[in-house]
Amino acid sequence: MPRHKTTDPGYTNPHGQRVIAGTGFPSETFPGQKIYHLRCTHCGHDYGANGTDIHTRRCPRHQDGAKGEPLREPPPNLFSA
Repeated sequence: MPRHKTTDPGYTNPHGQRVIAGTGFPSETFPGQKIYHLRCTHCGHDYGANGTDIHTRRCPRHQDGAKGEPLREPPPNLFSA
């Protein structure tokens, strides 16, 4: 089984929280960090988390995890089709 860094898409921590993608947005709770899109593999809840605590995150919906950071849509890109 391939090993992933904790911020790589596909990484799943021991509590079943999977990294979907990096958002590119800055963290509102941890200066200098970016927000990553996480999904709980147990209940499907999507939320944002900074890169420093992905390895220990628990789902905010049903595992008493910390409230996630907001997931935002990126602004329109002039070059996207």
